[in-house]
Amino acid sequence: MAKILLTLLLLSLAHVCSAEESHYVQQLKELAEQGNGESQFALALLFEQGEEGLVRDPKKAATLFLQAGKAGIPAACLYLGIKHESGSGVTRNLTEAAYWYCCAATKNWAMAQFLLANLYEKGRGVEKNKIKALAWYELANEQGYPAARESILQITAEMTAEHIEKAQRLRTELLSNANCSEM
Repeated sequence: MAKILLTLLLLSLAHVCSAEESHYVQQLKELAEQGNGESQFALALLFEQGEEGLVRDPKKAATLFLQAGKAGIPAACLYLGIKHESGSGVTRNLTEAAYWYCCAATKNWAMAQFLLANLYEKGRGVEKNKIKALAWYELANEQGYPAARESILQITAEMTAEHIEKAQRLRTELLSNANCSEM
């Protein structure tokens, strides 16, 4: 009997919480529809994970990430890059992944810098370019991105001193002059 009462109590609490969460989601939806990038991003995360009473919907999440990315939210750009690289909720497109990583990378997002560098190093979605790869790895490393240091050691072992020097010069230009449309 005590277990039944406890179960009923927990179910009623869950119902009250879901009503509050529903109000929160409604507020996010209203703000997102008004073009608020932060709300679009937050709502996208909820759809991506299937949280706050929302059914997991990677396609809806991708649409909201796109709106937030266009509104200039760097984290949304990073997520769009990841989604395009993996094909989650969108058609897999490495060129699009590179574009969105670039949008976040130029706003100094270390993970985006690292992932973009990896695409350049391997020539996935962009023309293979170890100089650009090293420059982006260096920027990610400067921010303490964990895997960047190892990638730098590996890529520089395959490069000439002249190419390494070019990458270091390029690094200073990337954040100020990067045009992600011209990758």
